[in-house]
Amino acid sequence: MATKYPALTRRHFESKGVQAECIKLNGAMELAPLLGLSGRIVDLVSTGRTLKENGLVETDILAQVSARLIVNRAAYKMTDGRIAAMVERFRQLASGSRVSGNA
Repeated sequence: MATKYPALTRRHFESKGVQAECIKLNGAMELAPLLGLSGRIVDLVSTGRTLKENGLVETDILAQVSARLIVNRAAYKMTDGRIAAMVERFRQLASGSRVSGNA
């Protein structure tokens, strides 16, 4: 398995009783099978479009993930609204709304 996450990948397959050789790669993971570096990959997938474009198919889900923005409460209140504006832009992007101003 080619992956940016070898420890996670190894633990996942060990929990299933599968011994998997994991090689750490960075960059465009979907190219590893095309270049003969690995028969399978473990990578983060959002829509799966890049996988399909490279002739790959999703066979298993290791974990569901999401992004989180963590802000110190004091900093949030003391930055003249800059962090609040950034949070609002993130919310707009996440909801698919059009964002005005510089991001």
